Amino acid sequence: MLPWIIWSVIILAPFVVGGTLAFRTLRRVRKADRAMTALAGDPGWSRLERGPDGAEWAGYAGHFPWLLRTRHGTGATGPLGEHRVTVARRWEPSGRRDVRHWLIVSFEVPGDRPALRLERAWSAAKLGLRSPDGVPYLPMSADSAGTAERFHASDLPQRLVRFAGPAVSVSADGVCFVYPMPDVTSLDRLLEELAALIPDLTALARASTGPEGQDQDQDQGRP
Repeated sequence: MLPWIIWSVIILAPFVVGGTLAFRTLRRVRKADRAMTALAGDPGWSRLERGPDGAEWAGYAGHFPWLLRTRHGTGATGPLGEHRVTVARRWEPSGRRDVRHWLIVSFEVPGDRPALRLERAWSAAKLGLRSPDGVPYLPMSADSAGTAERFHASDLPQRLVRFAGPAVSVSADGVCFVYPMPDVTSLDRLLEELAALIPDLTALARASTGPEGQDQDQDQGRP
């Protein structure tokens, strides 16, 4: 009898673990959706809806093009301090029965700055890249070696990991964060914490142009 019990446990274990993870993800999705619905009711905020022509918001596309294959879930958009921010949940089928959910936080931060990406292992894999083992972030820019040195010498890695470790993209349009669906305990707090990272992230992007680019941006008062 004992061998049969052991074999039953071995066979059923993947299904039990899979079901537990699916339930945990669904709980996180419902919590995030409730938070975004509540946020959409704040002054100046609104639900993220399709356009009259059925077009979906795609402000993430220039940052993380692989998200274009995902589908619209829930979202909200509105002001936060000096920026306009859009928060969205998107999803995609994963396997026969599983669904993968993504939380996107996109800040509009116009500025003439070079592109910068801080890829996690899972976001780098979407690009066919491999992140070195034990390294939480893979910095990518026109000066990837210099950017990596400056990034790891700063407190940005610790701060990003403390905020659930999103992948990050900085461009001339703004700053975009993407997560595999995190456990959002306070969406308002998360947005404020991510907004506080923007000056350091844009400064890191500008640094990839060298000292002359940094001085020029500072003279013009760019964020």
